[in-house]
Amino acid sequence: MHRYFVTGTDTDVGKTRVAAALARALREAGQPTTVVKLVQTGLAPGEKGDAARAGGLAGCRHVELARFRKAADPWSAAIAERAPFASAAELAHVVDGIQGAVVVEGAGGVMVPLNAKEHFGHIAALANLRTIVVVGLRLGCLNHTLLTLALCEQARLPVAGIVLVERWRAVEPSYRADVERTLQDKAPILGILPFAEDESAAVTDGARIFAALVN
Repeated sequence: MHRYFVTGTDTDVGKTRVAAALARALREAGQPTTVVKLVQTGLAPGEKGDAARAGGLAGCRHVELARFRKAADPWSAAIAERAPFASAAELAHVVDGIQGAVVVEGAGGVMVPLNAKEHFGHIAALANLRTIVVVGLRLGCLNHTLLTLALCEQARLPVAGIVLVERWRAVEPSYRADVERTLQDKAPILGILPFAEDESAAVTDGARIFAALVN
């Protein structure tokens, strides 16, 4: 069953593009697919969020489970609105009820808090999702990636693979080679999403990264 949790080494590293590319690959493989944004922060009601963006790029259904106005982690954002905190069990229950292939996008990294006791990794574990780790290629990403993989191992979250993303600019081949060498024995490196201004073209090309995974 194709059910994935897309998390990142940090915020703004390219998770939404990767989620869209994976969803598109699944759709093109004949899988009815839904993109899920667990918690959207930083947007007012009615504004286009990550789920709508990824679903539109992938050409598939999308759903957003919770939203807060403050651009912060869900716990802090809920406090700012004096709203109920997101619950890992409740969110996982909704994900469990979605039929077909599911691409679930987190917010920031796996340890971003939902409330005082839970983080996004708890949802992935409860919903039995395989994790895709999105690595934004910049200095510091190795430490963030290795910490993320260590947490996934500790929490028994199966890692389907790593996607390297040239999020801000094309990187030097030598630097990319250093990252690949360091990570190659830690988890499967599925591929690289090159820098591109055209988001639609990036998602179309990125879908090829997941061909072997979804077939």
